[in-house]
Amino acid sequence: MIDLHCHIIPMVDDGALNAAVACQMAAHAYRNGTDTIVATPHCNLHGARSNYRGRLYTEFFSLFRALLRQQGIPVEILPGAELFAHPSNLRRLLDERRVVTLNHSRYLLTEFNFQTNGEDMSDALDLIAKRGLVPVVAHPERYAAVQNDPRLVARWFTKGYVIQLNKGSLLGRLGNSAQIVGEAILTAGLAHVIATDAHDMRYRPTGFRTLLPFLMERCSQNYIELLLEINPRRIISDAPIPVPKHEIHLP
Repeated sequence: MIDLHCHIIPMVDDGALNAAVACQMAAHAYRNGTDTIVATPHCNLHGARSNYRGRLYTEFFSLFRALLRQQGIPVEILPGAELFAHPSNLRRLLDERRVVTLNHSRYLLTEFNFQTNGEDMSDALDLIAKRGLVPVVAHPERYAAVQNDPRLVARWFTKGYVIQLNKGSLLGRLGNSAQIVGEAILTAGLAHVIATDAHDMRYRPTGFRTLLPFLMERCSQNYIELLLEINPRRIISDAPIPVPKHEIHLP
């Protein structure tokens, strides 16, 4: 399995507190069937390191990958970031190519303030797409606008934007509303990817083993493979994800 969204690089954001925790997260993921993790530190988020593309990001990433090799933890770590789409500088960051996409692909993991309205989110996603990138919408089930109008996700899905649900949302660890909306998105077949969005080993851990019984009760085996392996593999390989030719609706 492939984890496309994980805050595992130590001491660069609100994820892994130190190298020991980061190694525990990687080892736990591997024991639970994850062989590839895309490291996605927060980017452009106030109060955290900027984590823009450049020397500092490369150094932190390379040091962490070397640490895992030294510790004998056989998880492949790939570069990425979770871009906070702030309207004040989003256009400039895109134009200057300062953001780290998922494994240097055309896919850009994108998050918003939880209170951003639907129109502003759609405008930002459209801007990203106009720059030749494919937005990967991080945990849309957690945004108030989507909770108020889940049809937003159907519109983004139809445009070819990638919908990424959080494991913790589906398991009820990130609030009742996120769980209800996340399950509705999943049931409607509008999710492309499920990721852990792991930050630690206690509250938001790595690994998908606890999620599998939930998925097996609600999804076909083919859909589970699509969410946890096939689509994430397409993304890190910079391969296209098929876009539906008809409009999708979410009640």
